[in-house]
Amino acid sequence: MPRQFGRYLLEEMIGAGGMGEVWRARDTRFDRLVALKLLPEALNRDTEFAARFRRESYVAARLREPHVVPIHDFGEIDGRLYLDMRLVDGRDLGRLLEDGPIPPQRALSLLGQVADALEAAHADGLVHRDVKPSNVLVTPTDFVYVVDFGIARSVGSTRTSLTITGATVGTLDYMAPERFTDQPIDGRVDVYSLACVLAQTLTARKPFGGEDLPALLYAHLYADPPRPSEVVPTLPRALDDVIARGMAKRPEERYATPGELVRAAREALAEPPVPVVLPTAPRQAATAAAPPPPPPPAAPTVLGVRSGDGRHSSVRPLAPAGRPPHRGRRAALVAGLVLLLAVGGLAWWLWPRGQDADGTAGAAESTTPSPQDTAPPPSPPPPASLAVPTRLGEPIEVPPTPGFLAVAPNGRYAYTAHRAEGVVSVLDTTSLEVVSRIPIPAGPPQFVTFSPDGGRAYVTVTDADHTENSVAFVDTATNEVVRTVEVGLRPFAPATSPDGRLLYIPLHDEGRVEVLDTESGDEVASYDVAPNPHWIAVSADGTRAYTANHESDVLSVLDLTDGGRVLQEIPAGDSPHSVAVSPDGSRVAVVAYDSSEVHLVDTATGAAVSGPVGLQPQDVSWAADGRRLYTADVDGDTMSVVDARTLQVTASVPTGDGPTSVAVSPDGLRAYVTNLNDATVVVYELTA
Repeated sequence: MPRQFGRYLLEEMIGAGGMGEVWRARDTRFDRLVALKLLPEALNRDTEFAARFRRESYVAARLREPHVVPIHDFGEIDGRLYLDMRLVDGRDLGRLLEDGPIPPQRALSLLGQVADALEAAHADGLVHRDVKPSNVLVTPTDFVYVVDFGIARSVGSTRTSLTITGATVGTLDYMAPERFTDQPIDGRVDVYSLACVLAQTLTARKPFGGEDLPALLYAHLYADPPRPSEVVPTLPRALDDVIARGMAKRPEERYATPGELVRAAREALAEPPVPVVLPTAPRQAATAAAPPPPPPPAAPTVLGVRSGDGRHSSVRPLAPAGRPPHRGRRAALVAGLVLLLAVGGLAWWLWPRGQDADGTAGAAESTTPSPQDTAPPPSPPPPASLAVPTRLGEPIEVPPTPGFLAVAPNGRYAYTAHRAEGVVSVLDTTSLEVVSRIPIPAGPPQFVTFSPDGGRAYVTVTDADHTENSVAFVDTATNEVVRTVEVGLRPFAPATSPDGRLLYIPLHDEGRVEVLDTESGDEVASYDVAPNPHWIAVSADGTRAYTANHESDVLSVLDLTDGGRVLQEIPAGDSPHSVAVSPDGSRVAVVAYDSSEVHLVDTATGAAVSGPVGLQPQDVSWAADGRRLYTADVDGDTMSVVDARTLQVTASVPTGDGPTSVAVSPDGLRAYVTNLNDATVVVYELTA
């Protein structure tokens, strides 16, 4: 039975560990599901820990990097500290590795996103200190979230991480050697852990093979780093060197940042692997799985020194033959083993149900089926977008007044609405030529959207005096209008539901959204919003919609599961025009036409930030990787490229005369910009 915890209704425990419980809970204030972490009551009595928890949670909650799981709230209720986080669908990296090694290109794409999150934290003075596969959540589209930032520690902290009052969260498999000492901690502990994770993603084996505490402590302090090419012979040996430097025992010998580590790994991957000469044997031997790596060094002998009363007062491993034991490391092992045995549990997680690969429980809800349950192969990761895209060829001449362009879901064609011509042109994205013109008998076409399967295009129509208001249904196989449906006054940019059954049409002059059944063409619902909605975007799960209301200066947030109820009206600058949901659904971008701004809204909290772009932006689209935004600046004759983390314009790319729309291809490789006044479409390469 659900139980109340302050404003939260605890619905189901989805994880438990040494640092408390994680619940799927409903936040009754905002009516949303969250992952709620409840820390043990004993920790609240530790005034030093409680103060640090609040301080570091505050810093973590302000992190804006897309790959950091958002923290909604934190504090204390009924004597228990809590952390309120977004509930995210996905599988953690540890569970993905249960299926075997991850191809190196995909592994580096995933870990590159982890590096971005870590560097954002380091820039704010936070060290994660618990980077491991179970803290890397991978969505079905290979978008990565890094979790457990709410318990990160400040740079320069020296208190050992292995005490219960120090909020132990480390896992020994990935723990940097200095974690066992009293020396200051900085971001290089995360570099070490990320190198450990990289080695595991390439081989599906933990960096060191020891299972007991003495063996693992010894391995981090003395053993050589793993060599992935010895486990997977097709890997370049240069990757071994990258792992070795990333896992250097001394922090100053490692890569300076997580991003530097990933860049070095990408460069190493470009080197061809050394050919492997297989012994003469039957074909089965040549195709057999790679042999297991050499067994790890045996756990060192542990000597117990007894006190006068017969109890053990300390334990230490023997140093390797010929090497004198390092005093600091020996002391660390003494402290580490005693404290670990006293604490018992090491970690608390953000993953869904059951146990992680390392035996701990999880916390962010996972609804993604396992690979056995999923017929299609996983989608490739989105390509990394460039800060400065390049133009592809010369502008493409199209019919007059190209007002709006949309790319079909398969990426093969782009449909452009031409008001003065009364047609929709079809651009072949391979040949970059207009291959067809679709007459729209009802009147001037304004905006286009597609059904999710690409079988239909929906074109909104309105004339100069707004006496003709309709939607043309186009069969994309024949490029013929198969139905025309009359709608309310001045239909603007529409959107379909994720299942394709509903079409949402913002009606500028009526202050409402009309909903059509795409099979029958009948109106099935109507939602009132603030006056003059220009644009609508629907979340990937179909539960929310967002309208940019031009003359009301707000973004309306609609609950589509509750009759289109308006949940929030968020200020969005002067004359918000276009709206787009980020690939991971965590943010909504809105361009404000008259104030020449882009606003970024957190879909979980409604918090918004803004930044300037080119003159009078009319449209906005996201890069496939969620790192950048592109705006069509109609009076600036530019496409602004905006860093989605900082909202800084990284490029202001010349387009043509009067850019009115920008669309990104489904694969994220290109952007298409329509220039209204010179009747052209300009194509840009967005990735390297």
